[in-house]
Amino acid sequence: MADGSRVPAPRPDAPRVEIRFRGTHEGFAHGFERLRHALDRETLNATTRYNAELVFEEIVANIVGHGARKGRQPDVCVTLEARPDSIVLIFDDDGVPFDPRGLPDPVKPKSLEEAKVGGFGLMLVRHTASSLEYQRTAEDRNQLTVRVPRKP
Repeated sequence: MADGSRVPAPRPDAPRVEIRFRGTHEGFAHGFERLRHALDRETLNATTRYNAELVFEEIVANIVGHGARKGRQPDVCVTLEARPDSIVLIFDDDGVPFDPRGLPDPVKPKSLEEAKVGGFGLMLVRHTASSLEYQRTAEDRNQLTVRVPRKP
């Protein structure tokens, strides 16, 4: 679960991959393909890989679905840093300001009839990540850093 602790600085030799794309469904698919190729180069167990892909999918889906500003799709850059203890994903976009850390987890429905589709992605990210850091940069961009621990 995200504890709000600071993300350690990257090692100079930590593999780093930058993935840039437009905040569209096509851009999402292209970015996800590039992420998967980058993860292929790492020695990861199935849980760590699944969690890194889950975080990418949920955060980018929110950027694509909710980040458009004045009818223009956001410019998205995701940086992947492979560290010995974690996979760090840095999401940077020029969409509307949004700090996901303050959103509460959705309320558990009392019945199937009350259940809503969607709304659980950020909760999954918070429960998967060991830390989340957000800032609105001087360049008027969202920057969300998510640390996914490598599972033994």
